[in-house]
Amino acid sequence: MLRRSLSHLDKLPKAKVVEWLAGIDTIICSTDGVLWQENTPIEGSVEAFNAIISKGKRCLIATNECCLTKKDLFQKAKCLGFNVKEQDIFSSSGAIASYLSDRKFKKKVIVLGGDGIRKDLKEAGFCSVVNDLQPNDQKKIDFVRSLVLDPDVGAVLVARDDNMIANELLVACNYLQNPKVLFLTTCIDGFQPFGKKRIPDAGSLASAIEIIVQRKPTVLGKPNQRILGKLMKSGEIKPEKTLVIGNSLKSDILFASICNFQSLLVGCDNGAIEKAEKIKKEGDEKKMKLVPDAFLPSLAPFGEYLCI
Repeated sequence: MLRRSLSHLDKLPKAKVVEWLAGIDTIICSTDGVLWQENTPIEGSVEAFNAIISKGKRCLIATNECCLTKKDLFQKAKCLGFNVKEQDIFSSSGAIASYLSDRKFKKKVIVLGGDGIRKDLKEAGFCSVVNDLQPNDQKKIDFVRSLVLDPDVGAVLVARDDNMIANELLVACNYLQNPKVLFLTTCIDGFQPFGKKRIPDAGSLASAIEIIVQRKPTVLGKPNQRILGKLMKSGEIKPEKTLVIGNSLKSDILFASICNFQSLLVGCDNGAIEKAEKIKKEGDEKKMKLVPDAFLPSLAPFGEYLCI
C-alpha cells in the first residue's frame, strides 16, 4: 500500500510497483490530460490503456467532460484507439440525471454547458432550457430589468462551456435567487490544462455565481461517487482493489479518497504535483485527501508495471 505517499513510481524498484498493481482489479481513468487532449491521444496513453485490458483488468472511463454525449464519448474513445466498452464509460451527465430522478424532478433545467450534457438530459427525460442569448451592446442593468423568469425552471446546471457569455451568467444568478431552484455543477475544477495554457472549467463559473447568490452548488460529477452509478452499491467493484488515474487533485484524487480507492496522479502541466507535494510537506490532515498515493509524469510507462 502506498496510501497518500505521493510515491514517484519511476523512482521505486520495479518489483514493488508490479506487486502493488497486482492487487488492483479495476482501473478508472479520467480523460482530458490523461488519455487525450482535445482530439489527440496523449503519447503512450492508448498503448497503456489497452495493455491494462489485455492483462485482464477492468478499465473504466469516468469523466466530468460534458461537451459530448456519453455515446459520442464512446465513439471518440474508439476512434482514438482506446479499447473500451460503452457500458464502461461514466460521465457527469449520468450522475446529474440520477440525482434529478431520485428527487422526482419534473421542472425545467437551465444548462450553462455544452450540447452533450443537454442531449443526455433530454434522453433521460428532462427538459433542458437553452437561453437564446447572443452577445450584444445592451447594458446589464437594462438586460436584467427586461428579464422575465420562467416559473417552471427548477434547476440551474453549471458545466463547462467554451462559449459562455455574460448574459447567461446573469440569467443563472437571477434564477438562483429563488432558494427552491437547485444549484448544480459538474465539477469544482477552476480550469482545464491545455498544454501550457488553461481553459476555464465549470468550477470557476460556479464560484463566480456562488459569490453573487450566496449559495454553494451541489457537485454531481467527480469527486461525487454518484458518477459511478450503481457500481458502488452493487459491490461490483471493490474499493481496496480499485485505482483511479487522473490529473486533478480536486476531482480525481479527492474522488479516490472519498471512495477509498487508490490513486495515481499523472501529468506535469497543471501544477497539481507541486500542490500535492506542498500539502504533503505541510501535513495538514484536512487537506491530505488531496494527496495521491503515487505519481507518474504520464500514463505512457504504466504498462511496464503490469503483471504478465
